[in-house]
Amino acid sequence: MDLGDPTTTALLAAEALDRAGIPHALYGGLLLAAYGELRETRDADFAVVDATAESVGATLRSGTLDTALAFDGLVLGGLLVDRLAILGRDALEGLNVVDLVRSRSVRYREIALRRSVRLRVRGREIRALSPEDFVLFKLLSTRDRDLRDAASVLRRTGGMMDAALLRMEVDALAAEIPDFDVRGRLSGLLRLLEDPLERKFAAGLTDGPSGEVHEMTPAQRRRLRAPGKIRTRRRK
Repeated sequence: MDLGDPTTTALLAAEALDRAGIPHALYGGLLLAAYGELRETRDADFAVVDATAESVGATLRSGTLDTALAFDGLVLGGLLVDRLAILGRDALEGLNVVDLVRSRSVRYREIALRRSVRLRVRGREIRALSPEDFVLFKLLSTRDRDLRDAASVLRRTGGMMDAALLRMEVDALAAEIPDFDVRGRLSGLLRLLEDPLERKFAAGLTDGPSGEVHEMTPAQRRRLRAPGKIRTRRRK
Protein backbone atom coordinates (compact mmCIF):
# COMPACT_ATOMS: atom_id res chain seq x y z
CA MET A 1 0.00 0.00 0.00
CA ASP A 2 1.10 3.54 -0.77
CA LEU A 3 0.87 6.18 1.96
CA GLY A 4 0.97 8.81 -0.76
CA ASP A 5 -2.73 8.03 -1.19
CA PRO A 6 -4.49 10.18 1.44
CA THR A 7 -7.44 7.79 1.71
CA THR A 8 -5.11 4.92 2.62
CA THR A 9 -3.45 7.11 5.25
CA ALA A 10 -6.83 8.20 6.68
CA LEU A 11 -8.13 4.63 6.94
CA LEU A 12 -4.97 3.36 8.64
CA ALA A 13 -4.96 6.28 11.08
CA ALA A 14 -8.69 5.91 11.86
CA GLU A 15 -8.25 2.19 12.50
CA ALA A 16 -5.43 2.88 14.98
CA LEU A 17 -7.44 5.63 16.71
CA ASP A 18 -10.44 3.30 17.01
CA ARG A 19 -8.28 0.60 18.59
CA ALA A 20 -6.94 3.10 21.12
CA GLY A 21 -10.41 4.48 21.91
CA ILE A 22 -9.43 8.01 20.87
CA PRO A 23 -12.49 10.04 19.72
CA HIS A 24 -11.96 11.41 16.21
CA ALA A 25 -13.80 12.40 13.07
CA LEU A 26 -12.59 12.79 9.51
CA TYR A 27 -12.20 16.39 8.32
CA GLY A 28 -10.38 18.25 5.55
CA GLY A 29 -10.15 17.68 1.81
CA LEU A 30 -11.18 14.03 1.94
CA LEU A 31 -14.46 14.91 3.65
CA LEU A 32 -14.98 17.84 1.29
CA ALA A 33 -15.16 15.29 -1.54
CA ALA A 34 -18.19 13.72 0.20
CA TYR A 35 -20.05 16.95 1.00
CA GLY A 36 -18.95 19.54 -1.56
CA GLU A 37 -16.96 20.03 -4.74
CA LEU A 38 -13.89 17.91 -5.37
CA ARG A 39 -10.44 19.43 -5.04
CA GLU A 40 -7.00 17.92 -4.82
CA THR A 41 -5.87 16.89 -1.37
CA ARG A 42 -2.78 15.00 -0.28
CA ASP A 43 -3.04 14.55 3.49
CA ALA A 44 -5.52 13.32 6.09
CA ASP A 45 -7.16 15.59 8.68
CA PHE A 46 -9.02 14.53 11.82
CA ALA A 47 -11.02 16.57 14.31
CA VAL A 48 -10.21 15.46 17.87
CA VAL A 49 -11.24 16.43 21.40
CA ASP A 50 -8.12 16.31 23.55
CA ALA A 51 -5.78 13.95 21.71
CA THR A 52 -2.27 15.29 21.14
CA ALA A 53 0.37 14.56 18.55
CA GLU A 54 2.36 12.73 21.22
CA SER A 55 -0.49 10.37 22.19
CA VAL A 56 -1.65 9.78 18.62
CA GLY A 57 1.92 9.28 17.43
CA ALA A 58 2.41 6.57 20.06
CA THR A 59 -0.83 4.92 18.97
CA LEU A 60 0.18 4.89 15.30
CA ARG A 61 3.66 3.56 16.08
CA SER A 62 2.11 0.63 17.94
CA GLY A 63 0.63 -0.50 14.64
CA THR A 64 2.15 -0.43 11.17
CA LEU A 65 3.17 3.22 10.95
CA ASP A 66 6.15 5.27 12.04
CA THR A 67 5.68 8.95 12.87
CA ALA A 68 7.65 12.15 13.37
CA LEU A 69 6.32 15.30 15.01
CA ALA A 70 6.18 18.27 12.65
CA PHE A 71 4.57 20.74 15.08
CA ASP A 72 1.97 20.83 17.85
CA GLY A 73 -0.39 23.38 19.34
CA LEU A 74 -0.20 25.72 16.34
CA VAL A 75 -2.92 28.38 16.62
CA LEU A 76 -4.75 28.90 13.34
CA GLY A 77 -7.65 31.24 13.91
CA GLY A 78 -10.12 29.46 16.16
CA LEU A 79 -8.33 26.12 15.84
CA LEU A 80 -5.33 24.33 17.32
CA VAL A 81 -3.43 22.04 14.94
CA ASP A 82 -0.89 19.27 15.55
CA ARG A 83 0.89 17.71 12.57
CA LEU A 84 2.47 14.27 12.33
CA ALA A 85 4.59 13.06 9.45
CA ILE A 86 3.55 9.46 8.67
CA LEU A 87 6.19 7.03 7.43
CA GLY A 88 5.68 3.59 5.97
CA ARG A 89 6.89 0.37 7.53
CA ASP A 90 7.09 -3.18 6.12
CA ALA A 91 4.55 -3.42 3.26
CA LEU A 92 3.68 0.29 3.46
CA GLU A 93 5.57 2.63 1.16
CA GLY A 94 5.89 6.40 0.92
CA LEU A 95 5.00 9.07 3.45
CA ASN A 96 2.19 11.45 4.27
CA VAL A 97 0.88 13.87 6.89
CA VAL A 98 -1.90 13.61 9.46
CA ASP A 99 -3.25 16.82 10.98
CA LEU A 100 -5.09 16.71 14.32
CA VAL A 101 -7.47 19.66 14.54
CA ARG A 102 -9.11 20.94 17.74
CA SER A 103 -11.44 23.85 18.27
CA ARG A 104 -10.13 26.36 20.78
CA SER A 105 -13.57 26.07 22.40
CA VAL A 106 -13.53 22.93 24.55
CA ARG A 107 -17.33 22.95 24.64
CA TYR A 108 -17.60 22.95 20.88
CA ARG A 109 -14.93 20.33 20.17
CA GLU A 110 -16.80 17.84 22.37
CA ILE A 111 -20.18 18.63 20.80
CA ALA A 112 -18.81 18.39 17.25
CA LEU A 113 -17.43 14.91 17.92
CA ARG A 114 -20.73 13.79 19.47
CA ARG A 115 -22.54 14.96 16.31
CA SER A 116 -20.17 13.06 14.03
CA VAL A 117 -21.65 10.66 11.49
CA ARG A 118 -20.56 7.37 9.93
CA LEU A 119 -19.45 7.24 6.31
CA ARG A 120 -18.39 4.28 4.22
CA VAL A 121 -14.99 4.72 2.61
CA ARG A 122 -13.71 1.90 0.40
CA GLY A 123 -16.06 -0.50 2.08
CA ARG A 124 -15.08 0.50 5.62
CA GLU A 125 -16.94 2.68 8.12
CA ILE A 126 -15.23 5.79 9.38
CA ARG A 127 -16.48 8.59 11.61
CA ALA A 128 -16.68 12.05 10.05
CA LEU A 129 -17.79 15.55 11.01
CA SER A 130 -21.39 16.36 10.11
CA PRO A 131 -21.88 18.82 7.21
CA GLU A 132 -22.77 21.59 9.68
CA ASP A 133 -19.64 21.01 11.74
CA PHE A 134 -17.47 20.78 8.62
CA VAL A 135 -18.69 24.28 7.72
CA LEU A 136 -18.09 25.54 11.27
CA PHE A 137 -14.53 24.19 11.33
CA LYS A 138 -13.91 25.98 8.02
CA LEU A 139 -15.23 29.20 9.57
CA LEU A 140 -12.78 28.74 12.44
CA SER A 141 -9.93 28.39 9.93
CA THR A 142 -8.06 31.31 8.40
CA ARG A 143 -7.59 30.77 4.66
CA ASP A 144 -9.78 32.05 1.83
CA ARG A 145 -9.74 28.49 0.49
CA ASP A 146 -11.46 27.33 3.66
CA LEU A 147 -14.35 29.70 2.99
CA ARG A 148 -14.60 28.39 -0.56
CA ASP A 149 -14.70 24.85 0.80
CA ALA A 150 -17.53 25.83 3.16
CA ALA A 151 -19.39 27.58 0.34
CA SER A 152 -19.17 24.47 -1.84
CA VAL A 153 -20.70 22.36 0.94
CA LEU A 154 -23.54 24.83 1.43
CA ARG A 155 -24.20 24.82 -2.32
CA ARG A 156 -24.35 21.02 -2.45
CA THR A 157 -26.12 20.26 0.83
CA GLY A 158 -27.64 23.62 1.77
CA GLY A 159 -31.22 22.47 1.34
CA MET A 160 -30.60 19.87 4.05
CA MET A 161 -28.44 22.08 6.29
CA ASP A 162 -29.54 23.23 9.76
CA ALA A 163 -29.02 26.96 9.26
CA ALA A 164 -30.33 27.87 12.71
CA LEU A 165 -27.83 25.52 14.34
CA LEU A 166 -24.98 27.05 12.32
CA ARG A 167 -25.98 30.56 13.35
CA MET A 168 -26.28 29.70 17.03
CA GLU A 169 -22.93 27.91 17.07
CA VAL A 170 -21.29 30.93 15.41
CA ASP A 171 -22.70 33.18 18.15
CA ALA A 172 -21.48 30.80 20.86
CA LEU A 173 -18.02 30.47 19.32
CA ALA A 174 -17.73 34.26 18.97
CA ALA A 175 -18.17 34.54 22.75
CA GLU A 176 -15.86 31.62 23.54
CA ILE A 177 -13.02 32.67 21.19
CA PRO A 178 -13.21 36.48 21.45
CA ASP A 179 -9.86 37.13 19.73
CA PHE A 180 -11.02 35.49 16.49
CA ASP A 181 -13.68 37.12 14.28
CA VAL A 182 -15.84 34.10 13.53
CA ARG A 183 -18.83 36.35 12.75
CA GLY A 184 -16.69 38.14 10.17
CA ARG A 185 -15.82 34.77 8.63
CA LEU A 186 -19.53 33.96 8.41
CA SER A 187 -20.14 37.27 6.64
CA GLY A 188 -17.36 36.41 4.19
CA LEU A 189 -18.97 33.02 3.55
CA LEU A 190 -22.36 34.63 2.86
CA ARG A 191 -20.73 37.05 0.40
CA LEU A 192 -19.19 34.11 -1.45
CA LEU A 193 -22.56 32.40 -1.69
CA GLU A 194 -24.08 35.52 -3.25
CA ASP A 195 -21.18 36.34 -5.60
CA PRO A 196 -22.24 35.53 -9.19
CA LEU A 197 -18.62 34.99 -10.25
CA GLU A 198 -18.15 32.43 -7.48
CA ARG A 199 -21.37 30.72 -8.45
CA LYS A 200 -20.26 30.54 -12.06
CA PHE A 201 -16.92 29.07 -10.98
CA ALA A 202 -18.62 26.47 -8.79
CA ALA A 203 -21.01 25.49 -11.59
CA GLY A 204 -18.02 24.58 -13.74
CA LEU A 205 -16.65 22.10 -11.21
CA THR A 206 -17.53 18.44 -11.14
CA ASP A 207 -20.71 17.53 -9.27
CA GLY A 208 -20.50 15.94 -5.86
CA PRO A 209 -21.02 12.19 -5.47
CA SER A 210 -24.81 12.44 -5.67
CA GLY A 211 -24.77 14.76 -8.67
CA GLU A 212 -27.46 16.82 -6.92
CA VAL A 213 -27.46 20.40 -5.74
CA HIS A 214 -29.47 21.39 -2.66
CA GLU A 215 -28.87 25.11 -2.33
CA MET A 216 -30.04 26.90 0.77
CA THR A 217 -33.51 28.38 0.60
CA PRO A 218 -34.05 32.12 1.25
CA ALA A 219 -35.54 31.24 4.64
CA GLN A 220 -32.48 29.20 5.57
CA ARG A 221 -30.18 32.05 4.58
CA ARG A 222 -32.17 34.44 6.76
CA ARG A 223 -31.76 32.06 9.71
CA LEU A 224 -28.03 31.90 9.02
CA ARG A 225 -27.81 35.69 9.07
CA ALA A 226 -29.99 36.26 12.12
CA PRO A 227 -28.47 35.97 15.61
CA GLY A 228 -30.26 33.53 17.87
CA LYS A 229 -30.26 32.29 21.43
CA ILE A 230 -27.74 29.61 22.24
CA ARG A 231 -29.32 26.23 22.81
CA THR A 232 -28.33 22.60 22.64
CA ARG A 233 -29.94 20.19 20.25
CA ARG A 234 -30.31 16.47 20.66
CA ARG A 235 -29.97 14.27 17.61
CA LYS A 236 -31.18 10.73 17.55
